[in-house]
Amino acid sequence: MRVAILYDDVGGIENDRDDARSVLHVVDAVAAALAELGHETRGVAVDCNSTWIAEISVDRPDLVFNLCEGVAGEAALESAASGVLDLLRIPYTGCSTETLAFARRKDRVNALLGSAGLPIPTWTQPQEGAVPPRWRRYPSIVKPAGEDASIGIHQASVVRDAAELKTVLRASPPSSPLIIQEFVQGREFNVGFIGQEPLPVSEIEFAGMPEDYWHIVCWNAKWSPGSPEDLGSVACCPANIDFELSTYLTNIALMAWRAVEGRGYGRVDLRLDSKDRGWILEVNPNPDLSLDAGLARMAGAAGMSYVDLIGRIVAEAAA
Repeated sequence: MRVAILYDDVGGIENDRDDARSVLHVVDAVAAALAELGHETRGVAVDCNSTWIAEISVDRPDLVFNLCEGVAGEAALESAASGVLDLLRIPYTGCSTETLAFARRKDRVNALLGSAGLPIPTWTQPQEGAVPPRWRRYPSIVKPAGEDASIGIHQASVVRDAAELKTVLRASPPSSPLIIQEFVQGREFNVGFIGQEPLPVSEIEFAGMPEDYWHIVCWNAKWSPGSPEDLGSVACCPANIDFELSTYLTNIALMAWRAVEGRGYGRVDLRLDSKDRGWILEVNPNPDLSLDAGLARMAGAAGMSYVDLIGRIVAEAAA
């Protein structure tokens, strides 16, 4: 099969962020896996003009492996690339355009999951950067509503009272929509999916986090190797939990995944509170496919090699 690997044109924009450049390593890994599976591959960089569209239109691959997470440095345009593929009627891996666009906004996902009766920590949105007058849920975490990869999440994002919350809100860019959410202090878990099939539950262990640090997977934990947050947040897969808890977390995650109409592959992040109640933190369509990222780790715990994982994702798209 002829497979085009679609990815962000990070070389064509003024952007040297580690999370943006990391896609190039994923492209190489996916290309090698596809070649091992017998597919013919080529990379197509999504630029801010129509060059890539013309290239795809003329070449018309059998399938696009969609690794695009933004256009011209704008993450909000991630779904625009898959939308073009929809218009061209070319099948692609991962989630649909509708799911990619919807799930990028944490406020909308929270509203949907809450209306479906799923467990979401209490949340609100600030108006014009002001502390909501009736907000009393502390500690709280302040998160950008329209970003992923822990962009905009730091140790200072968790606040203990209204004064700290006011400081964080004032320091946030006025153009960036935010959500304020009750911070669940407990164990953190991830449940990955290939299609509708759950993978073994993974846990983020915070035993090595410095005593005065919040237990969160923030920007530094993901993109600053050797930082206290990186060294203090270690993934353990499969999680050291019993079958009952694993089933409980998986069922909650599956309901959230289905609520956003997830397909292809994805990940749901959850936490347990002090009473062992599960809470959904985020639903992540098309998560990182790096060799050492969470989804590959969970697939490995299920007995799949990286090549197997990529093959399964291709098979989901082809179906």
